[in-house]
Amino acid sequence: MDKQQADRVIQDYIKPLYGFALNKTRHIAEAEELAGRITLEVYQTLLTKTEFLDLNSYVFKIAHYVWARYVGEKAKASNQLRIDDHELMSQDEGLDTMIRQETAGALRREIAYLSQQQREIVIKYYYGGMKIREIAAAMELSGGTVKWHLFEAKKELKHKMHTIRSMGNLGINPIRMSSLGHSGSPGNKGDTSDFLSTAIRQNIAFAAYPKPLTVKEIAEELGISPVYTEDEVAALEEYGFLDQLPGGKYRTNMYIEDPSQAKSEALHRVYEQYAEIAVEHYFKTFFSMAEAFKETGVYIPDGDFNLLLWSLIPYAGKQLSFEELDKVSHEEVSVSRKDGGHYAAYATIDRAFDVSYDRKWYEFCGFMNRNSEDHAVKAWQVDTWWCGRQGGWRDNLSSDFISLMHVINGDLPQDHTNIDAYRRLFDKQYLLQTESDPEINIVYSQNKHTEERLHALLLQPSARMKEAALKLDQAVYQLQLEGQPAHAHKYVRYWSQNSMSSGKMSTYVLKHLVDIGMLKVPEPHRQKGISTMMFMNQN
Repeated sequence: MDKQQADRVIQDYIKPLYGFALNKTRHIAEAEELAGRITLEVYQTLLTKTEFLDLNSYVFKIAHYVWARYVGEKAKASNQLRIDDHELMSQDEGLDTMIRQETAGALRREIAYLSQQQREIVIKYYYGGMKIREIAAAMELSGGTVKWHLFEAKKELKHKMHTIRSMGNLGINPIRMSSLGHSGSPGNKGDTSDFLSTAIRQNIAFAAYPKPLTVKEIAEELGISPVYTEDEVAALEEYGFLDQLPGGKYRTNMYIEDPSQAKSEALHRVYEQYAEIAVEHYFKTFFSMAEAFKETGVYIPDGDFNLLLWSLIPYAGKQLSFEELDKVSHEEVSVSRKDGGHYAAYATIDRAFDVSYDRKWYEFCGFMNRNSEDHAVKAWQVDTWWCGRQGGWRDNLSSDFISLMHVINGDLPQDHTNIDAYRRLFDKQYLLQTESDPEINIVYSQNKHTEERLHALLLQPSARMKEAALKLDQAVYQLQLEGQPAHAHKYVRYWSQNSMSSGKMSTYVLKHLVDIGMLKVPEPHRQKGISTMMFMNQN
């Protein structure tokens, strides 16, 4: 440590060290003498060392050692000073020992920051006692290569031992992610929430998001040893969440939204504004088409047109997707994962702040499509607060719709062999128990002609709606762009485009229709069946 920096440290510790000395001696004169000795010892040590694992702890270790020596000197002359037994330290545990221990700790830490190959060579040579030829044979390297790595490693360690290694912000204040999800098909290992399920992986992804970093730089930012980050980085890179770039650097390959109160409020106002436009210029017409929709032959639970609207309105929202507004294709942001998944990943940083609206109304999962070509059935679903479904995409199984199709066709007997299938259908309220036969509690079409007639009634959006959709996309994109690095702009564009036909907009449209009294909240026993459409006999 240079003299100027050491002077600043001493200035900060003059009063604490005097307080320590006064507490030990109980006499002002002796305290001044002891504090002077401690301060001198600390100052001389600061000038000879440049790296401290814990500076505060180190300073007070020195204080205790100097105090112990001071007591020893005084004890020879008189017995006036008192000291607790646990504060007396062995003569063998002097300052030199402490310095050696501190240096050894720093050395072990710096070894962890070597490359994996150099670290293995150093550990085998210095800690394992292996000879160079033995290391070369074990690692399938030449003796000259092993010698070169040892030379470079020693040079690196010598340099780093005399510098102060800083801890990044994530080591002091790590982030947590929420709303980890995907757009596309998850693989057999799951999706974003599975791969980024730990704090260390979330912080690795966040660290390498603003700019590319090496494993060492990521480790420093997180304040942990590279030994613990290497495998995590390798796993995230293997499954496409990190891209490896030239120079041994890694960059996060997903969309990470960092919300703020101001941005959240602004987005809420934008979605509210355009939801009103969507209702006025598109969805309101559906409310006058009850007879036309019933004539298609589509099954509606209890014949309740309100229940059809709870499914039809979010389903019809896909009509508000305009291909010419697409700026970034799914292929540009999605990744083919090693486990068979193919999706674009996203996550949101969990920030604590209050907003003026109730977030629960606008939570959603979807749109979710489930298809079975073998059974000629497909289904569509979106989860919102009103439906009360809690399982998300993981609990939305194609097998449930296949079972329901068999129930409708009358070829799933209610016996012990099918008890599990029926239990799921009743638990999910796709089926309701009645005094006679179970009642189907979702909207469905039983044949291809019904489906075609239903789709033919879905309104085509006007030029006014197309113009509104374009403006909405631009507004969302500009708000979400704040704080995003340049390489992530394509992710922001992808997740902002076609906002008018998104699941998020569906929640705002439904909320607006409830608020103005056009939609009635379904009775509790109907809620888990809403916002679901099933189409049978697709062949």
